[in-house]
Amino acid sequence: MKQRKGFTLIELMIVIAIIIILAAIAIPNYLRMTDRARRSRVAGDFASTATALEAYMVDWGAYPLTTAPGTADQFGKNPVHLTTRIYYEITGNALATLNKSGNTTLTGEDGGIEYIKAGTLASMYNPFIPTSAALTDLDYYYKSDATGTKWALYVYLKAGVDNVLCRTDSTTDLKEGTVAIVVTAYIP
Repeated sequence: MKQRKGFTLIELMIVIAIIIILAAIAIPNYLRMTDRARRSRVAGDFASTATALEAYMVDWGAYPLTTAPGTADQFGKNPVHLTTRIYYEITGNALATLNKSGNTTLTGEDGGIEYIKAGTLASMYNPFIPTSAALTDLDYYYKSDATGTKWALYVYLKAGVDNVLCRTDSTTDLKEGTVAIVVTAYIP
């Protein structure tokens, strides 16, 4: 009686077909799972920042302004975690315009209040864009209206593409769309 020394071509083709079917099921599930994880990361970062912004509003009567009064709007150029006005205002940095020592809150408390740790803001990064992308694509952005009564936080989903996830002061859910739709329409 002759003994077999390997697999037949049919057996190998069946095994390859099974592997392809399993990969076709697993890969889309993996991609959906990683997208959900990224969205959860953004939602958590936005929640932390929103809490700081709301506490700031209670103390100062307005949200931090995107730019100083009388200056041109720097729409899209004000990342939350870099050295910008919002960073200074919610971390209680001495370079803040309103929340600094010597200024008092609506309740009479001295300024320089740390609403969120600077390290927490510094650890926020865009999970949708690889770290090899342009630095500005990695940023979380903040936009306020001219009076400090509304704000929006947003993050780009792809480098060089005008598609963002956004959260505003009036909602806790994430909205997806272009900057013009989800940010500019909300913050005139």
